[in-house]
Formats: sequence, structure tokens, C-alpha cells
Amino acid sequence: MHVLSTAGHVDHGKSSLILALTGTDPDRWAEEKERGLTIDLGFAHLVLPSGKELSLVDVPGHIRFIKNMLAGVGAIDGAIFVVAANEIWKPQSEEHLRILDLLGIKSGIVVMTKADLVDEEWLDLAKMEIQDHVSGTFLENAPIVAVDSLSKRGLDELTKEIEALLSATPPSADLNRPRLWIDRVFSSRGSGTVVTGTLSGGHIDIDQELAVFLSSGKSWNVKVANLTRSFLENLNDASLVVRVRGLQSHGKKLLRADPGRRLALNLLGVASEQLSRGDVLINADQWCATSTFDANVKVLSSLAHGISKKGAYAVYIGSGDYPVKISVLGKSELEPGERGGIRVHLTSLVPLCMGDRFILRELGRQETVAGGEIVNINPRSSLTHALVSGDSAQIIEENGFLDAKLLYKMTGETVAPNLGSRYVISKGLRAQKIRELLERATAAGQSGFELSELDDIQRLLVLEAGELTVDSSRVYSSEFGHVKQALANHPYVKELEQSLFKPPPPDGVDRQQIRELVRQGLIIECEGIYFSPVALEKAKEVIWGIAKINDSGFTVSQLRDELDSSRKFLLALVGYLDAKGYTRRDGDFRKPGPALVREFSGN
Repeated sequence: MHVLSTAGHVDHGKSSLILALTGTDPDRWAEEKERGLTIDLGFAHLVLPSGKELSLVDVPGHIRFIKNMLAGVGAIDGAIFVVAANEIWKPQSEEHLRILDLLGIKSGIVVMTKADLVDEEWLDLAKMEIQDHVSGTFLENAPIVAVDSLSKRGLDELTKEIEALLSATPPSADLNRPRLWIDRVFSSRGSGTVVTGTLSGGHIDIDQELAVFLSSGKSWNVKVANLTRSFLENLNDASLVVRVRGLQSHGKKLLRADPGRRLALNLLGVASEQLSRGDVLINADQWCATSTFDANVKVLSSLAHGISKKGAYAVYIGSGDYPVKISVLGKSELEPGERGGIRVHLTSLVPLCMGDRFILRELGRQETVAGGEIVNINPRSSLTHALVSGDSAQIIEENGFLDAKLLYKMTGETVAPNLGSRYVISKGLRAQKIRELLERATAAGQSGFELSELDDIQRLLVLEAGELTVDSSRVYSSEFGHVKQALANHPYVKELEQSLFKPPPPDGVDRQQIRELVRQGLIIECEGIYFSPVALEKAKEVIWGIAKINDSGFTVSQLRDELDSSRKFLLALVGYLDAKGYTRRDGDFRKPGPALVREFSGN
């Protein structure tokens, strides 16, 4: 299904055209009917002769209701641009056209209403004037159809043009990432809370659990958990969890709604008074929210002034509108007709994505000044070095590294991790980090440094870098080869092997090397005295041999004599054996401990 919106000056017959086409009066409010003036959004459904269906959004044309107009054109496939034949081009005709053009709308039809009020010569003149005004816009080559809603003149031709427009417009893609900007909230007797909006990005199923993020500013702002935030990566704890109890599209009940449909959703888990236009229905784990973004914009050439950080502005995104401050990227001002970058600071956190389009209006002058496309929803660079185009690779480069899931939330694009199973890292940062790790490992020499001293990114890079070696949780430069083998030939290791139970002190040996020899298990420290592991094995064999012929055990003196050692060394060694469970004390005697029994008995 597709969604088309009307647009045009007040009192040019937009609502009457919708009524003539569909039989549905889009003016819902009594005040609208009394005044003959559309105030808020109206909706209708049209089934074409081919069987194709479309939703029609009728927007107000009066300048006082431009905010409501903008809420209705955020997710449309095309426009039915209405110009009254008897009045032709008017101020809101121009503003609505520029808004649609700035939003990137690609297709549309121009309808000259009230055609029966003028003669054919006037119609020809009106058509030429319209062509002049739409020149250079998305409507430049659009068909112009003369219609009279009362007599039904031209409706058949208009229906054919709508058929042709829909045939040339691809349906909304289902990216399995639904987002629905709420444009209407009400409470229905027997149903409870009902919201309406145009679904984009993905499908929604009946009974599906979703989240409503209160981005309208009614009850949510940049203060989260008593902290001021400009970016919120995890929305699960900051959203209202709801369940879709009912789905309808123009009165038809659905089990699944595909993107591109106008929908009414009956939601469980939230009261209608909690919600407002501008709130967003999403899967919380697929989106993040921001109050700052960078964008490429085009300033209207018809302005008599440029745009700069001076002035009060508002942006219109989806069905929401937000007061903002702006900064121009790389310069102080953008001139009329100029394209450039701006940084936008909102007063609310909003679930946005790279590629979202918006309108910028200046509040003081009450005029539309620019429109554009978001390129980065979490800018890190200064104003002079900010991104100029929406590109995942540039966002990775700016951040250095990102969780791939966060990158998807920010851009809507899936990028495979290139660091472990979780992260994406830029080429520049990868090279820099590896260079730093190599320098650190080289400076540490044969002692290396602890893997536990590194953060997650550094540890992953160590494991991937061929120039580094990890051995027993320590990191070494590969130029030292296998560190344990290299250290095994250390002179002090050889000295201890030659004097097992009268070990020499480590005089002249670097203390860092001693610690590394102990850590690698090449020597054993016993109360400040160092032994070769060979001495430990030899002592265990002797103790087991004594135990086999003497059930009462042995004394330290007996073991000293057996090993041809001294009391000083034996007390240190036996203390180590006790601590490791190889021996246990029984009065003045010692017997084999559980560790020694397991080792020698095989149990």
C-alpha cells in the first residue's frame, strides 16, 4: 500500500477533492466543518479500479496550521498538489511545494480544482503559471489535471494518473525495523488507547510487544536518570513497553501490517493521556535516541537572508516538532540557495537514524528556511571537522570503533564486525593501537606485560596482531620468540638446576626478570628463597619414598640429611610443600599431603 498527501494553499479544495475521490470527509472536527477550514490532519482510503489501495492524508493549508501540515508529510510516497484554478498560485502553495521538495518527495500530481468556475482559456493560462512555479522541483514533469469536485469533472483522469504514479512508485521496503510516528492519540470505549500513524521500515504483528519512546517532549527530555544526556544508546529502560492488541487500516482488521500503511493500533500497557503526537512506536533494541545531530541542508533560495546560529528555530521530523539551536558546520552562515552542513541541538531525545529527512523553520519570522537529511546522530567531531555526508565508513572513522549493533541503530545499515565478534574499527585506529601495543611490548622486553592491563579493544587487537605473542596471560613482542623457551636458558635457571637444595641467591639478576621467571614457572619462590622446579620434583620423590618405609613420617632434620641441604633452605622448601598440599604436619613429623598422594598413587 502507498500513502499520498494533499498539499496546497488554504481553501483551494483539498478536502473537497478527497471527499469526491473517496466518499470520506477528511475534516473530522466540528470546528472544521463549521468554518470550512481544515485545521488538523484528515485521512481517507481509496481503492483504485485496478484493485490497488492507497491512503490519503489531507493536510491543512492555512499558515497558522503549518505545524499540523508538516506532521502529515513525514512518511509519504507522493503528493497530490492542489491549486485552485480561479486563484492559481498563493503563498501557502509556494511554502507547501518547498517543504515537499526539501523532504525529498520524488513524485506527485498537480490538480487544478474548481475548474468549473473558469473558462478554458483561463485554465490554459493557469496551467502555464503552475508550470512556471513548479519548474526545477519534483513536480516539474508532473501531470496537471483539471478537476471540479462538485461536478466530478476530471476525476476519472485523475484516477488514471494516480494509478500511473503508484505503478512507478516502489512499495515501502520491509527492513524488519518498524517505526511509526504517532500523529493522533485517542481513547476508544471498549478498546482503550488507540494511536494512528504511517508505518515505515518494517512490519508489525498483532500481539507484538513494542515500545513507545516519548520523544514529543511531553514527559521526556535530555535529563535521564538525573544526568544530562545528548545521546541514549539503550532505550529499553527509557521507553513504555506496550503490546499491540489490535491492528486496523481504514477500518479493516489486520494480523500483520506491512510498511507503507496508514494504521490505527490499539495498545495495551499505556494510557492515552501519556502519549502525544510526535511520540514514536519502535522496537527499543533497534534504535537509539539523540538530542544532537549533524545534517546536510539546502537553504531556500527565495529567502531574503541566510541562516546562522542566531535566531530561534524548530525542526519538523516525522510527526514531531522540536525547538532547536543550530550551528553551521565549517562557517558562520549559509546563504539563500546554498547547501551545507548544520549541527542541530534539540530539547528532547528523539529516536533518529542516518538518512532521516526534516524541515527547518525560523520561529521569529514564521517561515520555512531549509530542509535536509541527517548524516550523523551522534557527532563527535568539532564543527570544523564534522561529517559532510551520511556514510557508515565515515562514522566508524570518526568514532574509531563502535559496537556493530550500535552502528546499526545509528545508520540502519548492517556492517560485519572486523574486530572480534562485536566491534567495527577504523583502519586508522587499528594501525595506531597496534603500533602502541608493539612499542609497549618492545619496551617491556622479555618480561612482557599483563594482558589484564588492557581494555577490550586492546585485548582483541593483541590476539589478532601477528607481531605480538600471548603466553600465560602476558604479552610479548614476537621478536623475542617463545618467551618461556628463551627464559629457560637464563643463567640463573641453570645455576639453580646445578645446586638443587643449596640454591644461590639471585645476586646481580634483574628483579623484573626474577618475577617473570617465577611467573613462567621456571623457578619457584619459597619465602624469598628460589629453587629449581627440579628440586621440587626431587623432594617429592624422596618424601614419597620415606613414607613407604616409615608410616610415622619424617622430620625436617631427616629430610635435610636426605637432600644434603641446610635447615634454612629446608624450612623454606617444606613451608612451600605444606602450602601446596604436598605435605601435612603431624606434631613434630610431616606426612604426605593429599596432593602428593594423588600424584604418586594415581588416585
